[in-house]
Formats: sequence, structure tokens, C-alpha cells
Amino acid sequence: MHSSLAATLSGTPLGLTAAKFWTRTRFKGTWTLKRHVNRTRVPIEMKESYRWLENLRQSMALVGTPERCVHVADRESDIYELFCLAQDLGTRFLVRVQTDRLAAAPAGEEQRDGAHRVFAQLSAMP
Repeated sequence: MHSSLAATLSGTPLGLTAAKFWTRTRFKGTWTLKRHVNRTRVPIEMKESYRWLENLRQSMALVGTPERCVHVADRESDIYELFCLAQDLGTRFLVRVQTDRLAAAPAGEEQRDGAHRVFAQLSAMP
């Protein structure tokens, strides 16, 4: 089960806002298959990570006030499509990053092509 839990700022649980039940159809040979398939060419709707997008949509439909929500997720949700969807829905998110993505340079610093990355920015923080 992949679920989304709503909680108050003080940590009081309010209940589930979304739930997705799924099983993998294939287990045998999964690593071999991953080596032969270019995962960047597979549509997001065909990937397991699509459940993050489904839960975000379902949660926002139930809650109805995206500007009041902050979605907190683990490294598995570090996918570009989720960032785009959250922006389109007008909600915010906090994701434990997995990929060292390009980042905007901090204020007052010159932006250079491909020079500034998320991990470097986080490492520079106190």
C-alpha cells in the first residue's frame, strides 16, 4: 500500500488522504530487465513511481486547498514529473533528494551553465 497521511503542524494525524494498492507483476529477472531497458524512454504512467503523482492528485482533490499543504516524501519521489505536478496544482513539497540536479545559484551569485548543483548548495548550508 502506498498511502498519503495528513497531519497538523503539531504532528496530530488527521487520516489518509490517498491510498494506492499495487503489486509488482514481475519479480524474476528484474535486475536483468533494468539493464536492457532505457528507463528514460518509458512513460511515467508505466513506472511504479507514477503512484506518487496519483496520490498527490487524490490528496489535493480531497483536501481542496493546495496552498495550505506541504507534501513530504522520501528519495523515491525525487522525480521531475512530481515537481511539475505540484507546481501545476499550486501546492508545495519537501523531498529527500536522490539525484544531484541542477539548481539555481544563490542570490548574488552568478549562474553558470551546469555549474551549480543541489548537493553542493546543501553542503554549503550551516
